Amino acid sequence: MERFYGNAQVQETLHQMLKRDRAAHGFLFYGEAGLGKKTLAKRFLAELLCTGAEKPCGVCKSCRMLADGVHPDVRFVEHSGKRGGFSVDTVREVCMDLASPPNEGDAKCYVFGDCDHMDTRTQNLLLKAVEEPPAYGYFIFTATSPTALLPTVRSRIVSLAVSPVTEQECRTALEEHGVSPEDAAEAVGVFHGNIGQCLNFLENMPIREVAGLTKSAINSIINKNEYAFLQAVSQLGKERERTALFLSLFDRTIRDAMVWKYDPRVEGIGCDAPGARKLAERLSSSAGQAMHQAVDRTYAAMEANVNLPLALAAFCADCMDG
Repeated sequence: MERFYGNAQVQETLHQMLKRDRAAHGFLFYGEAGLGKKTLAKRFLAELLCTGAEKPCGVCKSCRMLADGVHPDVRFVEHSGKRGGFSVDTVREVCMDLASPPNEGDAKCYVFGDCDHMDTRTQNLLLKAVEEPPAYGYFIFTATSPTALLPTVRSRIVSLAVSPVTEQECRTALEEHGVSPEDAAEAVGVFHGNIGQCLNFLENMPIREVAGLTKSAINSIINKNEYAFLQAVSQLGKERERTALFLSLFDRTIRDAMVWKYDPRVEGIGCDAPGARKLAERLSSSAGQAMHQAVDRTYAAMEANVNLPLALAAFCADCMDG
């Protein structure tokens, strides 16, 4: 059974729900990418379907089938389309399949992972199934935000926030994945208690490059070097995914600087703690707010499909003016 770090309260809540005659039949696990929402969903399924005395035992037939991805009563529903939603035909098929009893045990489960782009029509088709499932029917959703699901759907399920683990837990988890202590420390310095994002950082050079560009941008602000700032940001080019990651890391580092102006003991969330400490000494609160607003405007420009290099040039100007 794959180990799930942290979120002990969430796990205990799920455990207690299962002990109370399985009263809830729909669950939403939400939180930023990389926190292990789908891993938590699998652990919950293992406890729900396990036939051993200690649940999940990891050795019974049900646990083995789930671990191998061949459990006949568990379906990880397929995405479709460019935005990664769920097609109407797929959801109709799920609703029809729900009418058939389980093949093994007394539960049948449907996992809708990454529901951030699940459209209104699809959710409305699911509504009755989620509202009045058969006694054996269970639905699990994962998303970055609870607002990904309609209020009518959320009112019929249990929503649970999945949080980052402690930095020490994250380092331990990374080392269990074969990461050296030095690499683990570097990754945790960027993504802190998010195990999934730390692993992505170590395995994907483009992510490491963006973190490096963010640190260069922060250093340029500290040194009041507008040319160096523009040079760092221009390396993002027209790649929207890289730009979105840069804006997120930059905004978090500015947040750290603003928080540390008043309480340096607060835990950081940015990718450049030394840079944020220096900014905290010399950046005014109004300047920090202006930079945060510049980030928001750039996100809005991206959503409006504005020319990205132009939007980034405006971002640089706004930050240096601030």
